[in-house]
Amino acid sequence: MSTPWDWVNDRSYVEHLSELIGIKLGLAATNGQIKQATKNNFPLVEEYMGTNAEYKAVHSTLSAAVLENFGFYGALRATDQPIVVGINDRLSNFELSVRAAEFVIGRMYYAAGEARPVHLGPSAQTAFIILIDVTPERTRELIQEAKELAGRELADAVEVALDEVAFRFSRGIIRIGAPEVVWRDSLALAELFDSESTTATYGKFFDQRFIDYLAANFDQIGEINWRKFEALTAEYFDRQGYEVELGAGRNDNGVDLRIWESGTRGDDSAPTIIVQCKREKQKIQKVVVKALAADVKWEGAEQGLLVATADWLPGAREVVKTRSYPVSEVNRTALKEWLIGMRTSGSGLWLP
Repeated sequence: MSTPWDWVNDRSYVEHLSELIGIKLGLAATNGQIKQATKNNFPLVEEYMGTNAEYKAVHSTLSAAVLENFGFYGALRATDQPIVVGINDRLSNFELSVRAAEFVIGRMYYAAGEARPVHLGPSAQTAFIILIDVTPERTRELIQEAKELAGRELADAVEVALDEVAFRFSRGIIRIGAPEVVWRDSLALAELFDSESTTATYGKFFDQRFIDYLAANFDQIGEINWRKFEALTAEYFDRQGYEVELGAGRNDNGVDLRIWESGTRGDDSAPTIIVQCKREKQKIQKVVVKALAADVKWEGAEQGLLVATADWLPGAREVVKTRSYPVSEVNRTALKEWLIGMRTSGSGLWLP
């Protein structure tokens, strides 16, 4: 294309993305949200591909970038990164990565015992492959074959290569030979910001689809609905194996969550941890910390936790230190780590 295409106003492209986001992520996004994500990502795609790339190539890469923007982690890697590069990112050994890729490519498209010799040669750094689903049984066979053929080093590298293939297959826009995911419902992205509901189809308190979105758009953490922020915190501790009671939300006397070690919750048992959630931009003052410390004592809890989208002021940390308050801080940095740890990795429980 000699002149940049107006992707933001390309109706067929926007409709295609709307459908893709619904299929891949189970989210209902507005045209405005899709156009904004396109506008944000196009300069990066143009820089990567150049200004003369063909419409089809840009369409594919831009679609993957926008899917990543809505929480489909790994879409760009699955679409536009050569396979050996992805393996080498994990192994940090290019020669071994090439050997592992050649071994896997020569076998994964054929039945056991029908291997084809593959020599990537100069194309190793640029080679793309058609991604297919390699079953766990076949994966084990290939790793064992590599071990018998060349020893543990190649076998370990082949295991990494097959894991990379499996990740890309799960994150690819087109999955050959696999049915599409069927979500039990369609979740409007606007609910993350507007709704106080703590009902989650994929999760107990907070839906996995919102976790994936926030992991990709962490700068919006301070804009989500205050009740959703409490639910996110509850979801995190539930997945850590704790027993969690999410408070009423309003008129909760400053205690948003009560948390017990697994198996210790009873009718009269004091919580192990009480949590106060602060979704705000201003830094946390010491008066907030002192109030939480008083609640810890009143509840008979062991620990108070202040989960906030802002950092503490130095005075807040100082009062905790000098008075030995049993109060700890979860700030923006920790919240981001939570979300990265909870996002869909490409397989497992939260991929329907």
